[in-house]
Order: sequence, then C-alpha cells, then structure tokens
Amino acid sequence: MEIISEEKNPDHSEQLPQIVQRIFSVCKEDPSFPLKDQIRNVEGGILGLKKKLAGQALLLRKSKETRSKLVRRAAKLVQTNSDLREDLLSELGSQ
Repeated sequence: MEIISEEKNPDHSEQLPQIVQRIFSVCKEDPSFPLKDQIRNVEGGILGLKKKLAGQALLLRKSKETRSKLVRRAAKLVQTNSDLREDLLSELGSQ
C-alpha cells in the first residue's frame, strides 16, 4: 500500500477531525480493511444528510424571503388603508 502525503509542509497543530479523516482515507484505500463496507454506508448516510440539510437551508431561505415580502405587503396595505381612511373622512367632513 502506498501512502501519499497531501501536504508538503505538515502542520503540527492539526485538529482531531483532520487526523480521523486521514485515517479513514487510508483505510478506504486498503483493500483488506474489514470495515470498508461500513465506511461506505456511513459516507452514504452522511451524503444523504448533507442533501437534506441543503434542502432545508433552501426552504429556510425561501421562507425568509416570503416572510419579508409579506411584511412589506402588510405595511403597504396598512398605509393604503390609512390613506383611504383619511380620504373618506375628508370627503365625509366636506359634505
């Protein structure tokens, strides 16, 4: 098995997730690693969760846009209602 270094200058302040990621990448390349299928299953689950998360983020963004549009529309309707009320009262007062 051949191990290829991804970095030319190793950083000695690596975090645990980076180290674990490197271990899993070596294990995935090893044909005799017994848990290779389980790693694929977990990666598939992670991919599915990332897709769901992206979909939820899209829904959240759309709901925020819709909410802001509705707030603007409600403010505009309140202003229109106020203007119509003033016009009506002025018409009633002038007659």
